[in-house]
Amino acid sequence: MRAVASVGPVSENYFLILDRLYDTLEQRIRSWKAKEKKGKSFIGKVTGAKKKKNEIELERMVTSADLASAMKYMHDQSIIYRDLKPDNIGFDVRGDVKIFDFGLAKELRDDIKYPDGRYKLTGFTGSMRYMAPEVAKSLPYGLSADVYSFGILFWSIIAMDTPFATYSCKMHEELVVTKGYRPSCDKSWPEVWSNLMKKSWSPTPADRPSFKEIARTLNDECEMLTPSEDGSGSDRLDQSRRNILDISLSKKKISA
Repeated sequence: MRAVASVGPVSENYFLILDRLYDTLEQRIRSWKAKEKKGKSFIGKVTGAKKKKNEIELERMVTSADLASAMKYMHDQSIIYRDLKPDNIGFDVRGDVKIFDFGLAKELRDDIKYPDGRYKLTGFTGSMRYMAPEVAKSLPYGLSADVYSFGILFWSIIAMDTPFATYSCKMHEELVVTKGYRPSCDKSWPEVWSNLMKKSWSPTPADRPSFKEIARTLNDECEMLTPSEDGSGSDRLDQSRRNILDISLSKKKISA
């Protein structure tokens, strides 16, 4: 049995799914980094390290694209997640990506919406490292706050590193929230990756792309990275792109 679903007593629109996850994205990033480091060793260089590196790169891109697709689905339901980070993303027995812990998720209703399209929502919500500046400042915000979080998360996946790792809370507030500091993009990365990160973490919410745009861009990147000999690469990519979103919340538990 992979999962158990239960409909809540208040509403049948949402239901709880219990599924076993075998590791988190945080653990997976450490694993990718260890494999890449091993590939750079002398032994790695003579044992097909380039092929392994390409496979890891594809896996990271598929993970990013699937996360973007999951967030698109969530936003299509007018739900803002507000806590997108590696510790809240897991992988099941098949390796499918699962977003979990919807404790800070919120359904965006018209009665809390301002004329400018932003919403009256609780400020300073989520994890500081991935928190959009407008959330940290307790300003009104909307779905684009999740896009900012994704931009930082995408950098973490590609860099296989922790963003703002040496920053204290005070430094983060001063440098990131106030002055707009962001992680550095490696010059060796494709321009499309760096541009996507920079657009997503823009200090201006209106300048950030939608998850529809992000998912489309990353899906294209997946296709470019996928081997095409005999169609085997595409088959493997399709196998990795199953249903990935685990909506584990009920309306009554979506917090303010």
